[in-house]
Amino acid sequence: MTEFLSDEGYDVISLAKHQGAFEKIKELRPDIVVCDLIMDNMPAGWALLDMLHLDPETRPIPVVLCTAATRQVQEVAPSLLSKGIQWLEKPFELEALLKMLDTVQNSSGNQLRGSTKTG
Repeated sequence: MTEFLSDEGYDVISLAKHQGAFEKIKELRPDIVVCDLIMDNMPAGWALLDMLHLDPETRPIPVVLCTAATRQVQEVAPSLLSKGIQWLEKPFELEALLKMLDTVQNSSGNQLRGSTKTG
C-alpha cells in the first residue's frame, strides 16, 4: 500500500508498530491517517483511534480504517461515523482506497500535503 500511494503522488510515512504511533502522528501532523485495527498482531488500532479522537490536536485529522474486522466495525459503525471515521473492509482494491482518500480529502477541504495528485 505504501508503494502504491507513493506511486500515486502521496507522501507516505509508514508505521508498522503500535508503540509510539500516536506520538509520531501528533509530532508529524499528517493530513490523513490510514490505519489498520490490527497492529503488531494486536488490536491496537482501537486504542490509537481513541487517542486520536480524545486529543484536541489530533482530533481534526481525518482517519480511514482498513480492516478485516468487519463485524467489529459494523458493531460500532454509528460511533465511527459520528467521529468522521471512514473504513474499507479487507480485502479491497487499491483503487477503492484512492477513491476513499479523495472523498475524505474533499470533505475535509484539505489538499493532501506533498501530493502531486490532481483532479
